[in-house]
Amino acid sequence: MNVDPLVPEARAIVEKAASVYIHHTQRSFVGLIVHGSALKGGFIPGCSDIDMQLYVTREAFVEGHLPLEQTVAIHRDLARIDLTPFRYIQCYAFSTRMPSGWLGPVPGAYHVIAGRLPIPEASADELFEGARSSLENLHVLSPYLWDNLLEHGGGRLARLARLICTDVWPALFQLLIVRGMDPIAAWCLTKQQALDALPASGEAGAAIRAFYDALLSYYPAEDSVDDALNVLIRGVAFLRAAKAEAAARTP
Repeated sequence: MNVDPLVPEARAIVEKAASVYIHHTQRSFVGLIVHGSALKGGFIPGCSDIDMQLYVTREAFVEGHLPLEQTVAIHRDLARIDLTPFRYIQCYAFSTRMPSGWLGPVPGAYHVIAGRLPIPEASADELFEGARSSLENLHVLSPYLWDNLLEHGGGRLARLARLICTDVWPALFQLLIVRGMDPIAAWCLTKQQALDALPASGEAGAAIRAFYDALLSYYPAEDSVDDALNVLIRGVAFLRAAKAEAAARTP
């Protein structure tokens, strides 16, 4: 197990999480990788996830999922880990073949914690086509906004703020790719580097900076309804601008 390339704040967390995954999947374990800001840097305290992918043999899956008893045991052990300053551990389990619509990890933007990577890395052509298609089919107002803003309580608003981050940040990297940046180089950037690569003079550039400022106002305290709603407003504004610019650039 090697966590040395990760940002210092993530190393102990990932080492403990990796031990949990490996322990509970030891008979089928193939590999475990980490990607995202825990590796590249530029994480936002209280907001950013630790993104991991677990690879196991095909025989480990039952109807496309790991068995419930196994995942319950994994979650019970993960729950003992202090994630500070990160928000979540996010982990997807795959076999040695990726599902339809998924790409392999981006060269230079992931690190193998243990085992091996059993699938091909994503190519520049695949990443470009994925960026173009994702922005073309992007839902600026996702269903989770329409449905959940009419509700209140139970941490719903905080969850919406997190969910829109999962739309906005990929859209930023995808927009840079559609604008002509090398796809692999784009995905290797930190959030701040990607933000700096988008000119502030354009609508999308201004919108992503406003979104980033809104995030820094809301996190890590998460104690203002107005700040949370501003994250949503600014996020939608960027998604709208990104989709429009990508459409204008696509023949």
